[in-house]
Amino acid sequence: MTEESAAVSRRRKLTPERERELLRVTAELVAEVGYDRVTMAEVAQRAKCSTATLYRQWENKPRLVVSAWKAYESDRGVDLGRIDTGSLRGDLMAVARFLVSEDPSKDAFASVPPAIVQQSGLMELVREILLQPIRDDLARLLDRAVKRGELAADNPAVAVADQVLLGPWIAQGILYGTPATQELLENIVDAVLLPALVPRPVTV
Repeated sequence: MTEESAAVSRRRKLTPERERELLRVTAELVAEVGYDRVTMAEVAQRAKCSTATLYRQWENKPRLVVSAWKAYESDRGVDLGRIDTGSLRGDLMAVARFLVSEDPSKDAFASVPPAIVQQSGLMELVREILLQPIRDDLARLLDRAVKRGELAADNPAVAVADQVLLGPWIAQGILYGTPATQELLENIVDAVLLPALVPRPVTV
């Protein structure tokens, strides 16, 4: 890269504050008109930037919108990665409460889930930007339990723990049309996940 092109690249780089502003504008538009009607041109006009800036930073509308959703979630001030109660059960219960905590993005981004079945690649971005960080945080939580001696590293249940906990959280709305509750996820932790992760000796 020449000095001139490097200088241009530095000039085009968004500051964290400007990036947050563009994501906020995107979230506002999605809430107002719905995912299908949002365009990169409308975001650019409201944010007073060029569409080239948006495409350079986020590549396309689906990535921009899902990134805005992630930023909106972050503004809740709840960081799953900070959970560390000192015990495996305490940590898993805290994750359960986190997953069903009051979430204002449910209304703001309500138009995104229906678009998943029509928009190619949208579900992959939801997995990458929204769900994968949750899975990563859960993996770190389990790793801490291994280091504390609460959990055997070779327990096969460790590899499917995210599916056991996140599966009912996601599937509840699909199967029954209602959101998962704290009681449901806490029961999953106590009745299903913990017995698999920390099996008790069989007594006869």
